[in-house]
Amino acid sequence: MPPSTTFDEPPEFDVGDQAVSAEPIGPTWHRRVPRGARGVVLTRTAERLIAVRFDSGEVEHVHPNGLRYADPDE
Repeated sequence: MPPSTTFDEPPEFDVGDQAVSAEPIGPTWHRRVPRGARGVVLTRTAERLIAVRFDSGEVEHVHPNGLRYADPDE
């Protein structure tokens, strides 16, 4: 099968990247990180999740589809 380009692959984040939550993050019974919360990428896990420390101080492991790059003008 020839290589192809897919547009549904999650974005790649590196340590130190500024990110914004694209959806609420965390279980509903726990204090959730709201959509639009800013944070910084701490690490990428072996499970292909992204550890993010949000401005609220919470650290969450997030699938890359749950994040977007922060706009530097925001």
